[in-house]
This record gives sequence, C-alpha cells and structure tokens, in this order.
Amino acid sequence: MTQANYTGTVLERFIMSRFDDRGYQFIPRNRFTPARILGQPIYTRKFHVGQSIYGTNQFCDFICYDPERWPDNLIIESKWQQSGGSVDEKYPYLVLNIQIQYQCPTILVLDGGGYKQGAERWIRTQVGHGNFRHVFNMVEFATWVNSGNL
Repeated sequence: MTQANYTGTVLERFIMSRFDDRGYQFIPRNRFTPARILGQPIYTRKFHVGQSIYGTNQFCDFICYDPERWPDNLIIESKWQQSGGSVDEKYPYLVLNIQIQYQCPTILVLDGGGYKQGAERWIRTQVGHGNFRHVFNMVEFATWVNSGNL
C-alpha cells in the first residue's frame, strides 16, 4: 500500500468510526437498498450512485440511511491530500458530479493540508449548488456528527 493510499484509508476509517459510534450498521453494498426497509441506520462503502458527468459508472465513498435524519440517504465523499500532487486537480470533477449527478444530499470530508492554495476555498464556494451540502475537515466533521447530525 502506498503512503497516499494509507493516509486516505486513515480518513475512511475515521469516518467509519463515526458511523459505528452513532449506531449505524454496516451493510454490504449489494444489500444496501433493500436493507433500508428495516428502518434502522445503515451505511455502506463504494456504492454505485449512477452515471458520472462523463457517462461512466460513479461510486461514492460512503452512503448512509437513517429513517429520521436521512430518509433519502446521505452521501459522504472523503479526500485526503497530505502532500503536493494532482489529487486537488480532480476536485472540479467530483464537485460537478455531486452538483449535477448525485440524487441525494452530499458532504465532503477534506483534510491533509497538501492541496494547492485556493483549492479548499474554491470547493467551499461550491456548497449549496445541487445536492452539495457541506465541506468539512476532520475536526469540523467530528463536531457536526457530535451535534447529532449524522
């Protein structure tokens, strides 16, 4: 596993631990949609959310369902960039997919501090368009979750 993959996995595990702390049950992605009938908080990873703006299959990092808070599901995307590179050049593609293609509310957890100057600021200006609801760093996301929003 590369260092970039390892640090990205750390962020994903952080998000999964928030789900677990809030009583969400992990469900295999192929059972997520039918499991909603159980009426309990559930989540899965790498879920097919439809077609991308390029017409290819689009998968989200996380999707969750809660009959009270998120009856239409919530998508959580996670992006970690610890050092300089090209990951932040992919942000516009992600944002356009969220705004145009995603069919339910979506938040982005963005951290690592290695993205280009202005990248985080630009992403935050995109919130409120389409289903793009929030951008959080890890501390902001934890605070949001601890406030009962997940």
